[in-house]
Amino acid sequence: MAYSSAAEGGAAAGWSARGLAIVGLCFAINMADGIDVTMLSYIAPRLQAEWGMGSAEMGRLFGAGLAGMAIGGMGIAPLADRFGRRIVIILALLLMSLGMLLSGFAPGPAVLLGLRVVVGAGIGTVLAAMAALAAEAAPAAQRNLAVGLVQAGYPFAAIFTGLIAAAALPAHGWRVLVIGAGLVSLVFLPAALVLLPQVRRPAPGTPGRVSALFAARYRASTAALWLAVFSGLMVLYFIVSWIPRLAIAAGLSETNGIYAGALYNCGAFAGTALMSLAALRLPLGRLVPAMLIGAGAAMLAFGSTHPGIAATLLLAFLIGVLLQGGYNGIWPLAAAAYPEEIRATGVGWAIGVGRAGAIIGPWAGGLLMAAQVSLPGLFAAYCLPLVLCAGAAWVVENRELTCHTLLTGSSS
Repeated sequence: MAYSSAAEGGAAAGWSARGLAIVGLCFAINMADGIDVTMLSYIAPRLQAEWGMGSAEMGRLFGAGLAGMAIGGMGIAPLADRFGRRIVIILALLLMSLGMLLSGFAPGPAVLLGLRVVVGAGIGTVLAAMAALAAEAAPAAQRNLAVGLVQAGYPFAAIFTGLIAAAALPAHGWRVLVIGAGLVSLVFLPAALVLLPQVRRPAPGTPGRVSALFAARYRASTAALWLAVFSGLMVLYFIVSWIPRLAIAAGLSETNGIYAGALYNCGAFAGTALMSLAALRLPLGRLVPAMLIGAGAAMLAFGSTHPGIAATLLLAFLIGVLLQGGYNGIWPLAAAAYPEEIRATGVGWAIGVGRAGAIIGPWAGGLLMAAQVSLPGLFAAYCLPLVLCAGAAWVVENRELTCHTLLTGSSS
């Protein structure tokens, strides 16, 4: 995968101590994102009991966070291309931290809904800006590794957030947990102030302009990237939202269904790390589709066979490895598809478009289950967007390589 000019980040020779620290900080901030997002799912039963909320009202709270991510990715993240990564990431951390801290004092569902939009806006912003920053802080040969490892922070946080919530929720209540999540985000603010580079003059071009994503050179990559993110998040959020129930439908007990969800998150972390390391030797345009097609096969096996408890739990882990690992490989592809001056804009708009898939995926799955579609049929239906995601990921990298070849060939 070819990246734009060597002036980007000055990281062509090798890892610097500052570059390592920046990528490490991005990983940690992505962990904070994972805590903020997953915390709501763990405290949902308490919220419903305390405020007398129905499933529909709870669904609106979940949707508010996704809407906020779209606002952040499409509306705020492009400012990182105009004014620099530092100021926008700091702004995003403030939004996340204040939103979560104030959520701990929310008097009712309406206020909490508004604050979830604020938290989501911070998360959507920081996801886009961090992908751009990690790419620019890493050596040219290891940028896919850097961007991929940053994505591993989210599933890593999802593993221990559930363990902490299970232990602390009965004793301390949901408000203490939410405030604690806000404090975690706030802790990273001083590190960001120290480590993140100062604002520099924007690179030549049209920084932050959405129209630049549809210039002749980037048009095909943009369309393919949006399709990949949209269809990938359809499947990803379907699995994340429903895997305990799907595991029970596959023959597991309720307790083992919860274990299946935990094993999925363990697999998600392992798969993202594996994908990032494999990207040092294999082109992502082949690696990502291979992992996603493998995830489809594992999903079909999960839904079509009844191999026993151990094998079903192993399949849940394997789905996490292949699905989350393969999907997270799209973000290094996204960072590589655009030059520095429009990189945060490109990634941010992909995040925003993908939120629609994140909403549709669990919703459509619920409708299919309500219609009593068989488990094999349910998983087969979600293999279609998975194949679309795999094909679109291949197009993103190969379109960029083709354009690079044509441009360098014509200038030689």
